[in-house]
Amino acid sequence: MSEQVHISPDGVKYRLVATKNTTPTTDTQAKPITVDSQEVEVIVSDGRLISQGSQWGHVAIAIDKKVYSRAHSTYYTTTLDKYLSDNSYRDSIGLVLRVSESEKQKIQAELERRVAINAEYSLISNSCSTNVADVLEMIGILAHDPRYLDTPVSPKELLIVVSRSKRIKKRIDYPKSK
Repeated sequence: MSEQVHISPDGVKYRLVATKNTTPTTDTQAKPITVDSQEVEVIVSDGRLISQGSQWGHVAIAIDKKVYSRAHSTYYTTTLDKYLSDNSYRDSIGLVLRVSESEKQKIQAELERRVAINAEYSLISNSCSTNVADVLEMIGILAHDPRYLDTPVSPKELLIVVSRSKRIKKRIDYPKSK
């Protein structure tokens, strides 16, 4: 075989040293790629000065139209439609994330556990945003800025960090009602 040289767009010369057939058959038909992914939606709402604990915003997570939300007084669940209706006085952003079925089940089981326990609210360790950040990070989705490990996760920080995830499927704006 005579020496073959390939020149890259940058002008680098490469010499062909071997060829390898990576498809062992002659079947040239397109093969389907099945990607089984599920969705969870993180809903981040703007702040409200008159609400205790909600001055910096609020975060909830929806799985199959069921919303898990850590309020100041309790951890509760509701439907997505009711949650959006109850929060129609504020602007919200929904971040729809791709997750596997097992990841979705892990998140849901952990959220159900937290609802059942209903531990006392803490801005540092048991707030709306820290709960969502914790369950997302359980499955490997970064939800806080790693430069600030000793500070609680704020809704704004969670929105910024999760918005940069490669798992984002879409962003939904939920404007407040006038």
